[in-house]
Amino acid sequence: MKKIHLLIGVLLVFGIIFLSGCVDEKSKFIGTWSFSEGGTIVFNNDGTAVITDIGPLANLAVIGSVTYTLANQQITFSTGSAGITLDYSFPDSNTLILSNNAGAGLSLTLVKH
Repeated sequence: MKKIHLLIGVLLVFGIIFLSGCVDEKSKFIGTWSFSEGGTIVFNNDGTAVITDIGPLANLAVIGSVTYTLANQQITFSTGSAGITLDYSFPDSNTLILSNNAGAGLSLTLVKH
């Protein structure tokens, strides 16, 4: 009987660990993010976003309603034929870092989930 309880306990632990790793990467983005220069990026669950200012990261004017896709720790914002791909990271659950290949970075803070 003790072996059965131990087996069930081990299976529960592995199940919890497995399910905690299944958090959709896109869900980390959903919400309103702001940065010190006053701009915001609002990420929606449907793969769209509204950008009021992208700051120093892009030469392209990717402002307004855009679509975004995620792949390999990179986010691509696009509108029509214009687009930009940036690296991203989450140092913590309320901070999003976007950076380009020239080394410029932008730290955003989650203000509304």
